[in-house]
Amino acid sequence: MTQHDKIGPERGGYRCIATEEGFTIPEIVEASQKLFAAEPERFASTIKATQTFPMEAHLAWREQLLDLGQGRIAQMDAHGVDTQVLLLSYSGVQCFEPRQGLELARLANDRLSEAMRRHPGRLAGLATAPPQDPDAAAQEIERAVRDLGLKGALINSHTNGEYLDLPKYRPIFEVLNKLGVPLYLHPREPSPVLIEGYLPYGLEGPVWGYGAEVAIHALRLIFSGLFDDFPNLRIVIGHGGEGIPPMLFRIDHRSAMEGQHTRGRRLRRKPSEYFKANFAVTSSGNNWPPLLELCREVVGIDNLMFAIDHPFEDNAQALAQVAEVSFTAEDKQKFFQTNAERIFRLD
Repeated sequence: MTQHDKIGPERGGYRCIATEEGFTIPEIVEASQKLFAAEPERFASTIKATQTFPMEAHLAWREQLLDLGQGRIAQMDAHGVDTQVLLLSYSGVQCFEPRQGLELARLANDRLSEAMRRHPGRLAGLATAPPQDPDAAAQEIERAVRDLGLKGALINSHTNGEYLDLPKYRPIFEVLNKLGVPLYLHPREPSPVLIEGYLPYGLEGPVWGYGAEVAIHALRLIFSGLFDDFPNLRIVIGHGGEGIPPMLFRIDHRSAMEGQHTRGRRLRRKPSEYFKANFAVTSSGNNWPPLLELCREVVGIDNLMFAIDHPFEDNAQALAQVAEVSFTAEDKQKFFQTNAERIFRLD
């Protein structure tokens, strides 16, 4: 048996790929500010979620999110990160009317593709698309993957309070399945029907609400039977699985006891089996050693990828945390490199 050793930045023979790293473009920053200022009541929950952070942090993050050039590459070099997989930072394009959302998505995808060409092997990225127009979103995902070389798609959980298990969003999954690329299901504040319980103590953001929002979305996809229709579809979620991995036994156990498999349609497999077959988990913002070791045991090392969540998390801290995780040398290479190469089809 291979003896366990420590993960760390001093690696031998494999690359460090960080798989949930943020970026944005000036046009989306400006358009979002105008929209939120014009309709503060409509976007009150989004505004409150972002206000859980001090303004100084927002300004520093914005500068780093906008940098798709040498400043970003220099910071990667300083911390031993070989490649970043870039995602358009929340709030993305889902808050806009469909036409404007599509225009901004196309602009962001074009800009990201340009950055990838300027820094081959260092930057990769996922396409953003406006799910508020599912057909347009599917077409933009296909353009971005086939013509621009992007590696999958990004959606920030619910859109206008709706989840992707609804039949209207099926074109998005059809094109992902056709292209063989994953969907990264990224957090946002809980949907309007769920958020009230979070607001009194600022729990709607990353403390709890972000993860809970992605968890309920992921479970809706599983229980809808989506993966019976698309058995090869891959969904990626961050932050150590958004609370789902420690709960897999209970989800299986109680759903079987309470008849959840027969509400709407009968699932062919246990919920945990879909999670292991159709989901991948990144460590973004949650490189806590006990959690990563649990994920390896219950989700499988082949479904686990390293991430930092730049610029919202500290690069050095993330790497220091994973240095305390006991993985085999083979596990380390999968965690840092080969799982990301396979799942995102990186060159």
